[in-house]
Amino acid sequence: MSILGGPLLEDADIEDLLKKYPRFKGALPPEAKLWTEYELETYLASNGQRKPSDLAKDGKDSGRGPVNCELLTKTRLKLAKLKVEQATAEYTAYCRHRQQRSNFCNLPSIASCSPAQRVREVPTPLVEPVTLVPRRQRNAPEPSWRGWNANFWRESCGLEYCNARTRWPAFEHDSGAGVDGFAIEVGLVEYLEYMLVVELQDASCMEDQAVAFPRLQVGDFCPFISSCSRLFREHWRSWTPPGVEDLTSRWCEIYGSIFEQDPEQQLAQFYRLHFGVIGAVSRLHRANHGAHTWLLQLEGQRLFFLFPPEDVAAGCLYEMQGAYDETRSDGSFGYATHTSDVNIFFPSQKRHPLFSKCNAQVSLLGEGKTLVIPAGWWWCAVCTQPSVTLQHDYWGFGNRLGFVDTLWAPFESKQTSVDARNSMRPAFSELRETIAADDGRRTLEDYVVVDGGR
Repeated sequence: MSILGGPLLEDADIEDLLKKYPRFKGALPPEAKLWTEYELETYLASNGQRKPSDLAKDGKDSGRGPVNCELLTKTRLKLAKLKVEQATAEYTAYCRHRQQRSNFCNLPSIASCSPAQRVREVPTPLVEPVTLVPRRQRNAPEPSWRGWNANFWRESCGLEYCNARTRWPAFEHDSGAGVDGFAIEVGLVEYLEYMLVVELQDASCMEDQAVAFPRLQVGDFCPFISSCSRLFREHWRSWTPPGVEDLTSRWCEIYGSIFEQDPEQQLAQFYRLHFGVIGAVSRLHRANHGAHTWLLQLEGQRLFFLFPPEDVAAGCLYEMQGAYDETRSDGSFGYATHTSDVNIFFPSQKRHPLFSKCNAQVSLLGEGKTLVIPAGWWWCAVCTQPSVTLQHDYWGFGNRLGFVDTLWAPFESKQTSVDARNSMRPAFSELRETIAADDGRRTLEDYVVVDGGR
């Protein structure tokens, strides 16, 4: 009997569980042979962070999961109150895709689905998505982000609150009354506990359990302006993938000089963390305001499907357009202005017949790899394992004015008065003109405000 009671495992059972959790690193402790299936599965799912002694101390039982998961309970009650009887279309389709097809990385309903190019350094110009595979050098120091898994963020900023959504990013025209617009404010530590519970209870993403285990994701968590501001200040420069031409920090310096605000605080907002439970599916969308995007996988694995601008121009993605929505966004983030409701796994021939002509690319992003997506490309992603991703939208000389549009977007909100909007126009006009005229040769000191003038 184990510390929590129940039958112990055979060697074959242990091997099966190890295969089920390939992201587990390291060797099992000798006492693992004395654990039950639930104890060992919890240990593997937490990547060795939770031992049976911790479970006993936390009051867990010897069943298939924790006695209580507060977020899961609150979500079920809220969905029941809303009379929601089905999961999002994206997640239901992924469940079927996973069960019916042996190759998760393929979309059999379109013209082609080829792997994104794998590179050591991002090419210039960037015209297609690339998966950056870091070069392993003997005796080289580990990157600053190595080990920044879920447990790291739990310890660093677990008490901060975030928004967990059934569909991410949010869209202006989402219905707030149903499952598509469902969102709940939750502490990060509470969400991470929910991630573990769902992996233990429904790792296979069974369609008949889609309502019992609703998939929530946290897509725009930014601790870098609060509890992790020091971490950001010390490390952000080392995060940029080799070859990426990112001038966002320069534009933030210019912004800070005009608006007399801290440029580093402004820059930190453009770095976001995505936490995804296994099976969480993001909607098909593109980055707002002509931004490029890079995504660094800190833990777990995400599967990305990417579609070129040509597919949009040909009408194959059935683009829907929205605007800034203050009720769904987090400042300048957390929402999409261009989305699509095409079911990429099982597209409707009646509603979306042209989708079959798409030529997609795919990237299975594992720990330590970075996906770089050029402006204008559309993408959606599935967490094939519990996932932590660092995401950064950025601008260079070619798309620089999108930076201004991003910061101006909240002032176009219906909640913003005309007087407030008009009062900000002169400063934003100056910002736009200054960035448009910047050739990169002037020093940033030229833009610093001193006694009211440059």
